[in-house]
Amino acid sequence: MKDAPGILQDIRTIRDIESSLEDAEAFISRVKSNKVRLTLNDGAISISKEEMAKITDLVVTLERSGKALESAVKYLRELMAYDEISQMFSRRYIFHLLEKELYRANRYGTHFSVIALELEPQLDGKMTHVRHEDSNLIVGEAARVVRKFIRDSDSPGRTSEFTFMILLPETDAEGAYILAERIRKSIDKSYETEAGKIKIAVNGGIIQSSDPAVSDMAGLLYVTDQKLSQAREKGNGCVVK
Repeated sequence: MKDAPGILQDIRTIRDIESSLEDAEAFISRVKSNKVRLTLNDGAISISKEEMAKITDLVVTLERSGKALESAVKYLRELMAYDEISQMFSRRYIFHLLEKELYRANRYGTHFSVIALELEPQLDGKMTHVRHEDSNLIVGEAARVVRKFIRDSDSPGRTSEFTFMILLPETDAEGAYILAERIRKSIDKSYETEAGKIKIAVNGGIIQSSDPAVSDMAGLLYVTDQKLSQAREKGNGCVVK
């Protein structure tokens, strides 16, 4: 994948952002649970009513600010995590989940499979350009099909205009292939657009965590590209194991 360095940078960025957000949430929790409490003893502490009012106002402001920041943090997480058109995870977030699953597999011996799907718009049997509006329609319909077939434990993501990746924890290649074929056959049809009927051929590839080449994200992305390239060469839409 030509933009692999950029993708790996995206993974590092989202990891740093999540770490910062977690630190911010922890700080908010400390502020809210440790309001200022003062005990006045003769000769020990002397404070005016005006100063007490200032401290009270500060505590109230901190609490209000904390609630606002909590809402902002939640919204920011949603913006980072989801793709608006497909209602799937965004490219950055699905890659982040894949990296975490790779770490688990390497450290704890778990296993998983990934389905990579590529939609190929065709007009009169040839690759064709699709208008932005029609593209959204096709992607939305394809994403609906994906969400219909996957389990709650699976994680689907949109990785470019016409490509998806689906993370399947604790799933072998055969199980992933059966699911991919169901999805492919349901998406593989003609769609009515402003340009006429556009047929969508679906190319797919199955990537296994047990593959020696899939030891890190760079390897996983390389194998993904190889599988999709093989599927394209076969033509007319197919899934390559």
